[in-house]
Amino acid sequence: MKARRATAYLQMLARRSCYAAMLISWLTHPSAAQEPASEPGAPTAAAPSYKVGDTWTFIWGRTDARPGTPLVMSVVAVTETRTTLSSSWNGGAPKYVEYDNQGNLTRDGNGTTYEPSNGSLCFPMAVGKSWDFHHIRRFALGTIDVSGHDEIVAFERVQVPAGSFDAFKIVSHGVNAGQLDRMYSAPFTETYWYAPSVKKVIKSDYALYLNHQVLLTRTSELSAFSLSP
Repeated sequence: MKARRATAYLQMLARRSCYAAMLISWLTHPSAAQEPASEPGAPTAAAPSYKVGDTWTFIWGRTDARPGTPLVMSVVAVTETRTTLSSSWNGGAPKYVEYDNQGNLTRDGNGTTYEPSNGSLCFPMAVGKSWDFHHIRRFALGTIDVSGHDEIVAFERVQVPAGSFDAFKIVSHGVNAGQLDRMYSAPFTETYWYAPSVKKVIKSDYALYLNHQVLLTRTSELSAFSLSP
């Protein structure tokens, strides 16, 4: 019975927290970031500077058999501590998403909060850097405790529908846990690529597990973008 309850709970969570994968777009406040030794000429990246009008289109769930679902995100406001974007799924009514001042998700379009942020990105970036992340995800039906570890493993050329970009490859391993009753512990893995020239994660592959079996997978790819001068 508990396994069925956990599965239903996580499936609901996955539907409500699809914004969390936009990694898309994330900078953490790491408590245990490991800075690699810099080599002369090694690529690095500072935190992005967002501008009103910056726009990205992503395709979610594209396969050989399915075209996927488009998500359009556009910056509508920038302050010293927060960046607000409008987001529209498949041409639907826009919802508003909030990030901290360096691109980590703090609130998605469904009202789910990530306290203090989802911690997916850590700047400055360099191959070999790693960091731990931890946040509390609060939404209408419950609270999830999320923790894990990220590492930048490569800087490589990545092809997506929007074109070919140099990007940092980040590998993430973590766990979703029920904060109150701890009735489940659901590990996840994610590999994603952050392109400094685009100021966003341009590709991600996510998998969530329960009882050592894949519960769901999720993919996204950048299909178009436009940056304000």
